[in-house]
Amino acid sequence: MLVSAESIDIRPPRSSEELDFEGLTSWLEIARRLQQIAREKNDDVLSQLSPTGNRQLVLTADTTIVATDAEGSYRVLGQPPDDDSWRAVVRGWFRDLYAGRSHIAATAICLTDRDTGQRVERIVQSHVWVRDDVEPLLDWYLATSEPLGKAGGYALQGLGSVFVTRVEGSITNVVGLPLEALVEMLPQLGWPFIGP
Repeated sequence: MLVSAESIDIRPPRSSEELDFEGLTSWLEIARRLQQIAREKNDDVLSQLSPTGNRQLVLTADTTIVATDAEGSYRVLGQPPDDDSWRAVVRGWFRDLYAGRSHIAATAICLTDRDTGQRVERIVQSHVWVRDDVEPLLDWYLATSEPLGKAGGYALQGLGSVFVTRVEGSITNVVGLPLEALVEMLPQLGWPFIGP
């Protein structure tokens, strides 16, 4: 075991305000913004910590879904809106951007050693393919309310998995945190991963 559950302290950033992706059209711009969001979360959490005498690592991440529309332009899909329009928005995503196509689940990770200030960052991409015939399942899926609070409006680890036909890359990335990348990043800060 790497660390005990008792030694993990979950601290959300003080502010839930995040930069958006409005006006970003290239993959590079989207990736930079995603990493900036994870970095700003990391800085926020670091500012909340007081010295403990123990070594502390701060891990933050942000995941989003990046699809391409009919014209081939990137569309960044965060969480559905938290008003009554969410069903129509998610239905549109499935019909227009997911059905019979692939999209990217992208997660930016920021890992900082509080004692040394050393930081490592990474962006992980996984390609997700969705079935052609989403329509027969959409009403049922939307009735579950599972899309709420989920980047791209679905959860691979939940009921949304009925739409997914293939994942290329890290499955844990699509679920929310690419553990394979984290295991590779820890030694860069002098924390060798020791498996079970």
